[in-house]
Amino acid sequence: MPAIKVITPILGDRYYHIFNRGNNGQHVFFTEENYRYFLRLFHQFIYPYVDLLAYSLMPNHFHFLIRTKDSISFLKDRIPGFSQEMESQTNEVEIGKIISNQFRKFFITYSMAINLQQNRTGSLFSKNFKRLEIEDEEYVRYLAFYIHFNPQKHGIADDFRKYRFSSWAAYNLVKSTHLNRQLLIDLFRGLDEFMKYHRYFHEERDLNLLE
Repeated sequence: MPAIKVITPILGDRYYHIFNRGNNGQHVFFTEENYRYFLRLFHQFIYPYVDLLAYSLMPNHFHFLIRTKDSISFLKDRIPGFSQEMESQTNEVEIGKIISNQFRKFFITYSMAINLQQNRTGSLFSKNFKRLEIEDEEYVRYLAFYIHFNPQKHGIADDFRKYRFSSWAAYNLVKSTHLNRQLLIDLFRGLDEFMKYHRYFHEERDLNLLE
C-alpha cells in the first residue's frame, strides 16, 4: 500500500479513518472499564458531530471510521440565538475545526483520567491523532473490515467476531446502537453483502492488504 498522509484537516461531510496509539507504543487501556469509559467520552464529545460507522479498541491503540456532519444543526441546542442564517454561513472548514476541537477535548479528558488512575505523567497518546480522509467508497468498505479484523490481526483475539471492544457485534443486533449502521450497510448494498465481505477477507486471509 502506498504511503498516505495521515495528518489531514478534518472537514464537514467527509469519511475519515481516525486512529492513534499509546505514546511509545504503551498501553492506553488498562482495565475493561477504561474501554467503556473511552466510548462514553466519545459519545459525549464526538457523537453529536459525526456518524460513527465502525470502531475497534485494543490495549495500545484504537480505530474509528466516521462520517462528519454536513451542517452545524447539531449546535442548535448549544448556541443561544442559533439561526438558519448562522447554519448557512458555516462551511465545511469551520465544521471541521469544531470537530477537531471536540476530538482534542475528548483525548485530553481521557488522558487526564488514565494518568490519575495509573499515577503517571506526560502524554498518553502519540502526538497528533491520525486522521485519514477516505474519498473512495470501496475503501470505506474495506476499512470497515480492516477495523473489525484488527484485534485478530494483532493476535489480541483468536476470532475478530468474538472480540468485545469493537463495533462488529452491533451489526448482529436488533436493538438500537449509537452506530449509524444503516449508512454503512447501504454502502455494502445490504447486510448480507456486509457479512459476505467480512467472511471473504477473513477466510482468504488476504493479509497483504493489511499493512
